[in-house]
Amino acid sequence: MHVISIVQQKGGVGKTTLAVNVAGALKQRGLSVMVVDADPQGSATAWAIPRKLGFEVRPELMTSGTLSIWLRNILKQRADVILIDTPAGLSSVFRAAVDVADLVLIPCGPSSLDINAARTTLLNVVAALRSDVRSKTQIAVVPTRVDVSTPEGQQIADELSALGESVSPPLSHDVYFVRAFTQGVSVTAAAPDSNAAHEMKALTEFLLDSLSAVGA
Repeated sequence: MHVISIVQQKGGVGKTTLAVNVAGALKQRGLSVMVVDADPQGSATAWAIPRKLGFEVRPELMTSGTLSIWLRNILKQRADVILIDTPAGLSSVFRAAVDVADLVLIPCGPSSLDINAARTTLLNVVAALRSDVRSKTQIAVVPTRVDVSTPEGQQIADELSALGESVSPPLSHDVYFVRAFTQGVSVTAAAPDSNAAHEMKALTEFLLDSLSAVGA
């Protein structure tokens, strides 16, 4: 089993979109997947309400004093890949999600606010991982809501590379991501021939390569 944790200090950068759609793409590749919704806003849980995703979205909130229970509930699940959708901020949920992850994803939009928040998030991820010298956890920054027709969209890959970690293939600000949520499915199921679906497949290949560096 591999665990992918999706974290960012800032909200509105596409954590839930990333979690659900990566899970959908992995499911189409024949892997068993689960999304753990650790965000009190419950966006991933709402996405799953029509019961069309084909995989489980499990609400698993951490309340005060329940860290060990939270971790145990996640690690006892049976799936090839578990994706943890976390709330914005650098709370105890953030630290626990990083500690348990094989791969940490930091989604980042093209604005300077997003990039500054990604930088702060990354510093905290690296600091958390340094406390475990045995950790093989991989880190990747995921450009989201990218419009390549704008200067910001054209420059974001270089700006994120300057943070010193791997940068994944980007995700655009594509309407099909919105439609997928409305339909209660992943984008690769909602519009398999769309640009959004092709972006998600390219990202998923990148993530599988990153997980192979961790080992089984």
